[in-house]
Amino acid sequence: MSELLQISPSWSRRAGACFGVREASLAGVVIVEDAGAQSLGPALHAVEAALVQLVDEPLPATPAGQSADERLVTLHTWLQCAIQRQSRIALTTVFHVQRQDRQHVQEPAPAGASTFHVCLPAATMKPARIAMAWATRLFNRLASGQAPDAARERDAIHEELKEFANPGLNTFNVLSAAHELDVPVQVVAKYTLVLGTGARSRWMESSLTDATPAIGMRMANSKHTTARVLRAAGLPGGDNHLVRSAHAAMQAAHQLGYPVVVKPMDLQQGTGVSADLRDDAAVAQGFALARDASPNVLVEKWAPGFTHRLTVFNGRVIRVTRRIAGGVFGDGVTSVAALVQLQQQNALLQRGMRRTGRVLLELDAEAHDLLLQHGKTAAEVPRAGEYVRLRRRDNVSAGGTNESVPLQQTHPDNLQLAVDAAALLRLDFAGVDLIMEDIRQSWFDTGALICEVNGQPQLGTSSEPKIYHQILRELLGDDCRIPARLLICTDGDAPRELALQRLLREGESSGISSPAGLWIDGRLATGPFADGFAAAQALLRRTDVRNATCLMTISEVDRMGLPLAQWDRIDMVNRAAMVAHDAVMVARVTAMARPHQAMRERA
Repeated sequence: MSELLQISPSWSRRAGACFGVREASLAGVVIVEDAGAQSLGPALHAVEAALVQLVDEPLPATPAGQSADERLVTLHTWLQCAIQRQSRIALTTVFHVQRQDRQHVQEPAPAGASTFHVCLPAATMKPARIAMAWATRLFNRLASGQAPDAARERDAIHEELKEFANPGLNTFNVLSAAHELDVPVQVVAKYTLVLGTGARSRWMESSLTDATPAIGMRMANSKHTTARVLRAAGLPGGDNHLVRSAHAAMQAAHQLGYPVVVKPMDLQQGTGVSADLRDDAAVAQGFALARDASPNVLVEKWAPGFTHRLTVFNGRVIRVTRRIAGGVFGDGVTSVAALVQLQQQNALLQRGMRRTGRVLLELDAEAHDLLLQHGKTAAEVPRAGEYVRLRRRDNVSAGGTNESVPLQQTHPDNLQLAVDAAALLRLDFAGVDLIMEDIRQSWFDTGALICEVNGQPQLGTSSEPKIYHQILRELLGDDCRIPARLLICTDGDAPRELALQRLLREGESSGISSPAGLWIDGRLATGPFADGFAAAQALLRRTDVRNATCLMTISEVDRMGLPLAQWDRIDMVNRAAMVAHDAVMVARVTAMARPHQAMRERA
């Protein structure tokens, strides 16, 4: 039996924007076999029903008059992008699907088939190819009447794509927000992003920015130093001791008074942390755990309460969350053991188990120890609403949960405390971890402990995606783009040199790029580049450029795409000569560039 959807073998990747796709792209041909002869209605219905179960994004709208075969290819293209986004590979949402006329079809196709030129965003080639092959197999199985298991299909493709995911949730969410806000993005290193262009651009790496001070980060990376600095400023920093042995840890615990916390001095996310330790044996065990994670171990006086993460950005708190250690809440009817079994079935713990390969919350030795410590047993029935803690650390990786706390429910004194702690370390972003029972009450009245100031905090979650939009708008201001013009000239060194000299004589641009180098305010500032695309990207990254003109040849644009997705002007120098040389290339480049700015001719 033939397959309904076929993918042409010759797909090409462009590093720049084209056909309305605002980032690197993959372009080729999709063939819908026998589109005119067979009814596509049942196949299309099966595909749409399956996609609703597979992808947590709304299906693309169906424009008036869109044919069934074009709708099928549109959904196929959309699915490839959506499944990558859900595998934490940030991609823009724009793609291009265009029916090819029979007389212009370059790929061989069966009689009666329809062919479509497709261009879709592709951060890198390999995951795009994997997603394309998976989506094609899925569509053809659905069209043939098979009904694949949606959850199994989704888990399988996520597993296959996970090695290509953006590094860290912050990077993925910042990239996604930039795409949604149409902010130009360049990746200058694996983790470092340039947001915006020229003098209006900013650097960001996770939640670090080009304004984050190295000294403040160094202090924040040492919990021992942070606590000393906070206490010296009159803020509630931890009372702790740096220890080198289990014996020294026990001595410190006696000096501070039980209960205590033992933790690495320089690690995040709760790695190696043991909290609420109440005897020497527990401290020795906690020291061994912390020492396995880091050579620098702290013993700190334990403080009761929940850990509240107050995220500070540019002098104000933008988000508050409460971390609840792994445990259960009583209902007055069910035993602790039964509550744990019920808790293990919730979606968060199930995802954690799939991610880590282990059960994050169970009645193990740690849980029984905490029950015994508080005079409880697994058979006991907690009263309704009573919280029974079963983990010593409260991180999600240990079975904990995070819940959002509205800013208006956080006492103003506690908000100001977080702002003051961040300002003390001169941090633009900071995650201030405040331990207290009730965030609605002032820390002056109830007491509190700042156990950590994280200089590179996780800024948001999937439930709060718009926080990244808010951050980028504040970071970049109203306009993150400098004026930019693309000048496309005929191939060859001589035409490019003539165009460059004309630009230099005109003196209209503070920055000009060419393979020969970059000119800043009329002076040559760099050595040569491999091509006009690389030169343009280098120019658009420079903070001393107030407006830019980028010079590329037509074959460079055809081969690599546009180095920026939105231009104030795109000019073609001597279009008539280009058409005479290669009319097909001129038509293709015009179609590629038109969505990114109306074309202009220049004599």
